[in-house]
Amino acid sequence: MELTDGICIEAFPRAEQSEEIETDNLALDTTGEFLQMGGGLKRHKKIATCTNEEQLKLFLQNARRLIGESDRIMSDSRMFLASLPIRNGLAYIGTSGFNNPTLGVYIEWWRNNECAWTKDKFGELQPIYYIAGSPLSGRNACAYIGPEGDSRSVQVLNFSQVWHSFVQINTHYTEAKQLYEAYSLEEVIEILFRDSTYNTNDADYTANTPN
Repeated sequence: MELTDGICIEAFPRAEQSEEIETDNLALDTTGEFLQMGGGLKRHKKIATCTNEEQLKLFLQNARRLIGESDRIMSDSRMFLASLPIRNGLAYIGTSGFNNPTLGVYIEWWRNNECAWTKDKFGELQPIYYIAGSPLSGRNACAYIGPEGDSRSVQVLNFSQVWHSFVQINTHYTEAKQLYEAYSLEEVIEILFRDSTYNTNDADYTANTPN
């Protein structure tokens, strides 16, 4: 499996694969869910932000130590391709380009993009995990992962850069997500941390944030 920087890592073909690879290119929403947004973000906030609340909670609570294990995740395709339940989207476009985000997509995005981070009220950098807003006006209702492993709302100033950079990475792996085996998020956490104790407040992940 080729990463966006050109490095190739070993991948494991799925025993069962669909005959045709589905695309995930940006396109106008055909469901009407994202086209009929009226007041823009007011309606957008009612759209589901995730597909599994328990999985999302697990991800948020473990995000910092997962960032601390970036190198291992980036070198293991089954960890990289672990699916996350986050449902990002844009007005008028919907979820196209954002479909089926994986742990590795987020790790790569956070590692290589300053716009993937936002400062909290104390001036500390925090990782953005939820992307939602209008590609036209730039108005947005994003969210970042707070120090306690919780979700906190934020309106970013550079929204175009945020969503463009994420989509570029996410769509690079559209084919790989369908062809290769992946661990579950629970399996990744078990493999990485089964013999460790962890305190969210003591996490040291700054080495894996972009300069």
